[in-house]
Amino acid sequence: MDFTLPSELARWQLEVRRFVEDELQPLDAVIEETGRVPAQALAGLRRMGLYGTNTPVEYGGLGLSMLGSCLAIEELAKAHIAFYYLSGVNVHIGSKPIEFAGSAALKRRWLPALASGHTVGAFALTETEAGSDAARLCTTARRHDDGYVLNGRKIYITNAAEAGLFTVFATLDPALGSKGISAFVVEAGTPGLSIGRTIEMSAGRGSSHAEVLLEDCRVPAANLLGGEGKGFSLAMRCLDAGRTHWGAYCVGAAQRLLDLAIDRASSRQTFGRRLRDHQGLEWMLADMAAALHAARLVAYEAAWRYDHDDAAVRTRAAATSKLIGGDMVQRVADGVLQIFGGAGYSKDQPIERIWRETRVVRILDGTSEMMRHIIARELFRAADRRNAQPLEGWKEPAA
Repeated sequence: MDFTLPSELARWQLEVRRFVEDELQPLDAVIEETGRVPAQALAGLRRMGLYGTNTPVEYGGLGLSMLGSCLAIEELAKAHIAFYYLSGVNVHIGSKPIEFAGSAALKRRWLPALASGHTVGAFALTETEAGSDAARLCTTARRHDDGYVLNGRKIYITNAAEAGLFTVFATLDPALGSKGISAFVVEAGTPGLSIGRTIEMSAGRGSSHAEVLLEDCRVPAANLLGGEGKGFSLAMRCLDAGRTHWGAYCVGAAQRLLDLAIDRASSRQTFGRRLRDHQGLEWMLADMAAALHAARLVAYEAAWRYDHDDAAVRTRAAATSKLIGGDMVQRVADGVLQIFGGAGYSKDQPIERIWRETRVVRILDGTSEMMRHIIARELFRAADRRNAQPLEGWKEPAA
């Protein structure tokens, strides 16, 4: 088993790392203060291809594997989360619905614009009463003439204000549960689609989370993704990509925090010794490093599984990576803040911001509790399959 990254991916990771350090990190404080991502940063994200890391080349993307995409996400996570919301989220839940289930015409029309970053995509799934239990969504789709009419209210939709395109999930028949849900491509500016109130979150300035309102919003039949009743399975497939990315994001954010802690422990003195010379601090850093290393291996494996394995394995690996990464990065953030003391809790350092930014990983794209449910469900399914198979060489006793 070779744990060395392929040379081309190692070069790509280094290229993104230098871009993040040189062009994005210096803007972190500006974004946090103004709530806006400077134009030069957006241009840089487009130049680097970070809006379409693993979008196919024929549609304007870089065509990277999921592992290549995750390596970029890992580096992007070392800067303000707004950069990831705008570009990284655009890769998985912004453009993947069309890549996975769109017609040839929809792919030609939208994927190049999404991959270039000139259009940002949004994933309109969540509702007030349909978060983890997405099958409970109440937004309706009604057949009308040669298309559909959508009505409903979505909430906490990432990039809603910036989006030029929405994937809207709605039910044709609530009695059918998840089997009644369909997905539709809706362009921003379509009559009947509007952005409601922007919801201020604990973190994530520079990108929006807002309501998406649908009032007799008409979409043509050609904008249906994958056929009627295929929306729920499409959403789950897209979320597998998102959860794989989030696992890598946690690794990158934790690495930034650990690097800051090592610098602090090496430069600050207490009681006549550097912090690093106190055994208690050594152990804290060692525990962080060990947890980070484990989460990185899980994240890379999930990316590899996404590229090479079947749907059930991808789903479990993605859930495992997001679960482990989300817990790990919060422990690291809390520990690093403790090492910095009052300076870490202040806005003079990026630590409290990263602490707030990474807390959401245990909530969005499926809570940590849902990740545990997915993992346990796959464990039971595997056990049931094993138990259903007779032991090799075993024969039913004669009556």
